[in-house]
Amino acid sequence: MSALVNGLYNNQSIQQWQNERTMLHSSGIWGRGPMLEYLANEVVNAGDVVIDLGAGAGYPTLQIAGMTGAVGNVIGIELSEAMLEAARSHCRAANLSFQRGDISQPLPLEDECADVVTGFMVLHNLHRAEMRRTLSEVERVLKPSGRAVFLTMHPDAFESQWDLQFLSYDLSALQRYRNAVDKEDTEVPGRARNIAGGENAIATIYHSRCSVVEALSDAGLVLTDERDLWIDLETAVQMFGTDSIRRMPTTPIYWMLTLTKSSVVANGHADAALLDSFISEHQPVRRRGRRLSHISPGAEPAQTSLEQTA
Repeated sequence: MSALVNGLYNNQSIQQWQNERTMLHSSGIWGRGPMLEYLANEVVNAGDVVIDLGAGAGYPTLQIAGMTGAVGNVIGIELSEAMLEAARSHCRAANLSFQRGDISQPLPLEDECADVVTGFMVLHNLHRAEMRRTLSEVERVLKPSGRAVFLTMHPDAFESQWDLQFLSYDLSALQRYRNAVDKEDTEVPGRARNIAGGENAIATIYHSRCSVVEALSDAGLVLTDERDLWIDLETAVQMFGTDSIRRMPTTPIYWMLTLTKSSVVANGHADAALLDSFISEHQPVRRRGRRLSHISPGAEPAQTSLEQTA
């Protein structure tokens, strides 16, 4: 994991992921914004202990610190020294701290210490074996009543032939992905443009939905909610202009997962039928067509459809 992280998040790229600029890429507009809203409205409570895995330069982590209140405690775990330094310098709150750590290795945290574990756009930077180790650590540090929420690339993101200047992937790598019989762990590099100017390197390590679900099950976690997040035409035109849009995706691009401990479900504290379906079929009901609001830069949250419009 360290080679990929150090290649993407370093002293040269740090300005693109610092402060509110983090929210001005497509993953911020259609991913981080909706996830922060979901956390604030449905997951994080005052006084919670929250662990943010792959905290980067810390901007979303800082927003979570505001959700827990002064009695809460938020810890951001980050591998990149450059990003960690930026987080400690620019994202400060009495209930917020950052620690260096590789999220694919044992975390420097006690068992069952967290009410909530979050991860913004980190699972798709992990190879399958790393993802499995990460999810096992998530299960270990979650309290019995805790929840984990992850934002990642959607398994179907590369299944449609979209062409967006503000989010682009290497064509030869995409062709290798599409031609591969076994696509698991295929790495597809790309570029993301920032509304405020500039762009930076990104990468997606592909994981099928089945692979993620199996990894969750093996880690002792159960998927209790999943939300498909679409890039909608109206917002794309508003943010990046019509010249940046040659062909809209016909698949979701981002994917938000909510997880709990499977032991909690099995013990009757949640829907045991969901767990039975999860383990036997690896196909819990997908919640397609959900409406989520997104947070536009410089504006109050507004209810906006993220369903496909083109």
